[in-house]
Amino acid sequence: MTTSAPRSANTRSSNTLAQGRAICRDITRLHGTTYFWGTQFLPREAREDVYAIYALCRLADDIVDEPDAVTSLDLGRDLGVPEGAEPEVRLEAFARRFELARERGGDTHPVLDAIAASVRRLDVPAECFDRFFHAMRLDLHRTSWATWPDLRDGYMEGSAAVIGEMMLPVLRPTTPQARHPARQLGLAFQLTNFIRDVSEDLDRGRIYLPADDLDRHGADPRLRRVTPQWRTFLAEQIERNRELYREAEPGLAMLPPSSARCVGAALTMYSTILTRIEEADYDVFSTRRRVSPADKIGMAARALLTGRGTTAPPAPHVQESQPTTHPTGAPASCTVPPGAVPPGSPRDRIPVRRVPRPPAEALCSTWKQASVPRIERALAVAQSRDPGGWYVIGASGDVGAESIVRTIAGREIAVWRTEDGSLRAGPGACPHMGARLDRCEVAGTDLMCRWHGLRLPSEWGRSWETLPAYDDGVLLWVQLPAEGETPRERPTLPARPSLDTALTAVYSRAAQCEPQDVVANRLDPWHGAWLHPYAFSHLVVDDDASTDDRLVTDVTFRLTPTWGVPVRAEFTCPDARTIVMHITGGEGAGSVVETHATPIGTDASGRPVTVMTEATIASSGRVGFRLARRLQPAIRPFVRRTQARLWVDDLEYTERRHLVRSGGIQP
Repeated sequence: MTTSAPRSANTRSSNTLAQGRAICRDITRLHGTTYFWGTQFLPREAREDVYAIYALCRLADDIVDEPDAVTSLDLGRDLGVPEGAEPEVRLEAFARRFELARERGGDTHPVLDAIAASVRRLDVPAECFDRFFHAMRLDLHRTSWATWPDLRDGYMEGSAAVIGEMMLPVLRPTTPQARHPARQLGLAFQLTNFIRDVSEDLDRGRIYLPADDLDRHGADPRLRRVTPQWRTFLAEQIERNRELYREAEPGLAMLPPSSARCVGAALTMYSTILTRIEEADYDVFSTRRRVSPADKIGMAARALLTGRGTTAPPAPHVQESQPTTHPTGAPASCTVPPGAVPPGSPRDRIPVRRVPRPPAEALCSTWKQASVPRIERALAVAQSRDPGGWYVIGASGDVGAESIVRTIAGREIAVWRTEDGSLRAGPGACPHMGARLDRCEVAGTDLMCRWHGLRLPSEWGRSWETLPAYDDGVLLWVQLPAEGETPRERPTLPARPSLDTALTAVYSRAAQCEPQDVVANRLDPWHGAWLHPYAFSHLVVDDDASTDDRLVTDVTFRLTPTWGVPVRAEFTCPDARTIVMHITGGEGAGSVVETHATPIGTDASGRPVTVMTEATIASSGRVGFRLARRLQPAIRPFVRRTQARLWVDDLEYTERRHLVRSGGIQP
């Protein structure tokens, strides 16, 4: 066996360290997604330290159980772990190599170099690693544990509790009393793993469950079946696990805000696995129970909003609501539940409230408020506003190095960026032989046809006029001559939060309707709590503040069936093809959701087709929102997924409305 000698920290290659940190990050992202999500709330250096500690633990575990996973990280330099050797030999070789790297402050292997840099900077006590490797050695020979104290104190002390201690220098608690909650959280995380991974552990010949508890309930995991005995046994273990989470929660108050958000988000995500197992009738054999990426996004959002992200965000103390009459004229039996107080009140410091989603039988009907004449009056005001010939054609990011082609009112339009990034537009067909000008490369300011390389417009002496185009930083616009519209220099944009501080997402979908049907859908907010109960509840239109030009609503955006964020929102139409929701009170005040409708032509049956484009431009004054912006690439797909779910229902509304008003169907 040959082992590269560690070297001093002062001779460490910065490239080696950066490479090691990148690998540690990838190991955490691939194998510890919950930890990875939680770390996004931490400063960069702290994130790197978490990745390093996680990588150390993961490598040690894989060296025992999955040596091929370690070999795949070779990068041309080994970790000092002899291939094909017995697990004991592999583990001891890795432990020695790590100890040398820690003592000397560096190593030639990038992963160990990054790990050593972090543990030395954090000054993690050496005895923590002694306890950790002792637990790893136990894993080589022990396959079962007689009692819970035996499992907890004999194995989990070094494999879980000590990890909580290692994390304390990263999290920088404000008091030494944080040590006990940190240890309990480490135990809680690992017990959740043991409960979730029963089947995988059985495949390795191990059972990380107390044998005396199994015997007392008459449960046998080796049957790999959910029996009554298994249900009662696992329910008891889950309650034990939840008690560990409860003992860990007080530690959040002992951490600075960024650390509290990190740990709170991880606590929420991990403890939710227990709920998933209960929902699956305690079946941990047929599949691995997980928290979906979409749910993790929601939990991360809760952590940003509350500053903690625990399993039960505390609701402000409020008195029980008394029956009231809504501004819409709904009967007094339709009450606003405790916690659903108007945004902007003194109690509105914590935006997330416990506002259980009411069942359908408890909702008040809104058909009287959503009167057809009322909606049509508002629509007539909107239709009177001149768009100036401007049409939305997509998101700013839709056009990169190559051109795209979009259809507007039956006309193909090519859009491209010049070499300096400026947006240009022109006819979508090449004037030479009619080639479609999509996916064409750009030379300077010219578009190069993919069929014969004709440069447009410079090489075409005859008429091939470019069109006015505009990139507002979120959306792309093109101007076309339109009957009854007076061209203007720029499209009419609503007030938006600064894009430098906002989170943006754009979603588009086509429907068989006209632009006015899309706008009319948004001019009917009364359908929200009925058509989208998973997204909205407790929606009330403030008649006193509303006019035909403006609709003012109070509504709760749902995070879960129990928790929501009450806000005040206004709907206005800057032009005939656009309607905008402005958040004017509550969390995210100043944020907007813009809905734009672009006619593209007719389908084979002669029915009109319109593309709806929704742009969400969110902002918040909370410190944690800056962290959310850093997560934009990961968050944006889930925002679009939410938009897509809403618009499946709403475009059915728009298509049905068009059928009704065109006489295709009788209401």
